[in-house]
Amino acid sequence: MLSEATRTAIRSEVERYPHKKTALLPSLKLAQREAGWLSKDTLAEVADLVGVPHSSAVELATFYSMLFTAQVPRTRVEVCVQLPCALVGAEQAAEKIARAVGAELHGPPHRRHGVNADGTIEVGTTVECYGACHRAPMCRVGDDYVEHLHDDDAIASLAADLKKR
Repeated sequence: MLSEATRTAIRSEVERYPHKKTALLPSLKLAQREAGWLSKDTLAEVADLVGVPHSSAVELATFYSMLFTAQVPRTRVEVCVQLPCALVGAEQAAEKIARAVGAELHGPPHRRHGVNADGTIEVGTTVECYGACHRAPMCRVGDDYVEHLHDDDAIASLAADLKKR
C-alpha cells in the first residue's frame, strides 16, 4: 500500500491532465519511487487512483524499461554506451564503477550488468542514449545524470556516493 503522501501526489497528477490516462505514467513513476518497483498490488492501486483499468497500468509498466515489475536493487547505475559515450571510454567507466562498488559485469556488449554482494547496487550498460553526448561518458543513477566519467576521480566520487545510499 502506498503512503498517503504518494497517493495525494498521484491524485494531483490526475487533476493536471484533461484525460486521466495521461496521468498514468507519472503516477507509476511516483509509486515506483516509493516502493522501488511496481508489484501487481501497486499497479492495481495506481490504476484505481488514476481511474483507469488495471490492464492499462500493466501495459504501461511492461512497456517502459524504466518501470520495474520485479524487484531490482534500490540503486541502479545505467551507463550509456552509445557511440559518443563509447568513443570516450564508457565501457571502461562501467567496468571501473562496477569494480568500485563490488560488482562484476556479465552479459553481451551493450547489455552487461552486475550486482554488488549485498544486492543493493546494480551497474549496467544500456543501449539507450540519454542525450548528454556533449558530457560523455555518462550514466544515470535513478533519475539523476552523472556526467564526465572519463577520469578515476569522477568514478571514485560516484562510487563513494553510491555506497552511502
